[in-house]
Amino acid sequence: MRKILVLFAVFTIFTVFSALPISAHELILKPSKTTAAKGEVLPIELQSTHIFIVKEEVEDISTIKAGIFLGGKLIESVLKPNEPDLRIDFSVKIPALSPSTIVIANKTGDVWSVTPDGWKPGGRKAVEAQGIKVVRASLTDKFAKAIINPSASDKNFAAVVGQELEVVPLTNPADAKAGEYFKVKILFKGQPASIPVYATYDGFVKEFENTYAYYTESDANGIANIKITTPGLWIIRASKDGEPGVPGEYDTRSLRSVLTLPVK
Repeated sequence: MRKILVLFAVFTIFTVFSALPISAHELILKPSKTTAAKGEVLPIELQSTHIFIVKEEVEDISTIKAGIFLGGKLIESVLKPNEPDLRIDFSVKIPALSPSTIVIANKTGDVWSVTPDGWKPGGRKAVEAQGIKVVRASLTDKFAKAIINPSASDKNFAAVVGQELEVVPLTNPADAKAGEYFKVKILFKGQPASIPVYATYDGFVKEFENTYAYYTESDANGIANIKITTPGLWIIRASKDGEPGVPGEYDTRSLRSVLTLPVK
């Protein structure tokens, strides 16, 4: 009986572990500054991390498109891996036609498989071809957005850029203040989504992974309200798990989307 109970416990733990979504690094845009003159070339870091906001690894640039969102489309920038500083560098030229600039990054997914020996890179077919048993395979797509030059007279901050999972600010970042709520709308495939929403600010915690200052859930209309507790550089992150997979490749798909904005 004891042996049966031990085996059951091990099976239960393994089953729960295998059902969890991949703990993927978050994709975060960190501008060198959040106000810039028109025509200025602004350096931006694209970070991949579990600690906010501390860069941890360099993503594969072949899977990423990033740059300024202008005229209803992404104007791609040249991405430069910066291995010594654990980030991807690029820059955008601040346009003259709008006081508020939106920068975006979209990353097509990485597939990982959970095996008896832990997570392995690659899909079900590829990993099983190595003679390794795959319990579950998952794909994670990532999206990021940053607001530069927020202005009280501007409405461009709320532009929908068309990311599959998108955090759209409804409160003007120029009006964001500590002690007040910041309102966003979460869109999945262009429609309101009721899902988990997390928020934190640069410097809140640098000792622990996946630690946020605030948690809420968007309602049936996709609306979420985040309590701003301090000035600084904030990130608001939405996540969606459990999307259907592709037979033989991955069983489920997850999406992550992170908005970066300044609070004065």
